[in-house]
Amino acid sequence: MTFWERWKSDPKLRSKVRLGLLAAALADVLALFALTTGADWYYDPRRHNPAGHVIVYSTRWCPVCERLRQCLRLNSVPFEERDIEATKDARAEWSALDGSGVPLTLAGQELAYGMREKELRRALGSAGYRIECPSVDSAAETPMPRKSRGQPGAAP
Repeated sequence: MTFWERWKSDPKLRSKVRLGLLAAALADVLALFALTTGADWYYDPRRHNPAGHVIVYSTRWCPVCERLRQCLRLNSVPFEERDIEATKDARAEWSALDGSGVPLTLAGQELAYGMREKELRRALGSAGYRIECPSVDSAAETPMPRKSRGQPGAAP
């Protein structure tokens, strides 16, 4: 008796085959899920970052990163710096934190993006540090001087 003849006549065989296919499809979905989210979970530094530990994800050439480094040093905040262009692990950790720019500060379990004063104070405060730094936010709020009418390119 061929397989197809058995298939037509045996409902238990059809049930076993369907169950096997369903199990294989479920295994594929789980494997795909593990591949897409497993790396982020594995590299996420929040899983084992102590409460008072500060990590700054940065690059060497970034002027805002340099301002943050100066601010943290000025306020005697100990921090570990990880250059996302220098090591693959730092880049993977930054990516797992949904990094889209630098600097990215991880203080304990809290994140602060850039030099946003409120975010930095909240994140570093949760780690037990107080800071006073000029921020990018306050520099952006400073009005630019207007050109007089006599200069080329001035507004009419």
